[in-house]
Amino acid sequence: MLAFIRSGLEAEGVAHARHARPLQWEVGDEWHRTARPAMDGLRIAESGVQPLCAPALHAPATACARALNQAVWQEGDGTSLAERLEPFRAEFLAVARRTLS
Repeated sequence: MLAFIRSGLEAEGVAHARHARPLQWEVGDEWHRTARPAMDGLRIAESGVQPLCAPALHAPATACARALNQAVWQEGDGTSLAERLEPFRAEFLAVARRTLS
C-alpha cells in the first residue's frame, strides 16, 4: 500500500509538470524521460495492491491509477488537476484507513 501511495504522489508530480509546460511533448524529451518511469512505477505498485492488500482496496487503487494515468498522458478538460484527482485519492485513502483499523 505504501508503494502505491508513494508512486501515486510521484505520478501526480509528473502530471503537474506536464500541465505546467506546453501541451505538446515528444517521446524522449526531458519530461517524457521522467514520466515514463514514474508511470511504470505506478502500474507496478498498483499490481501489488491486489495480492498484498485487502480486497476492498483493489477498485479504489485501480480508479486512482487510471485517473493519474489520464492526468499525465491526456489533455485536461479545463478543471484543475486537484479537482480531477482528489475524489479518487480520497476514496483510496478512506478505504485504506478502514482496512488498517
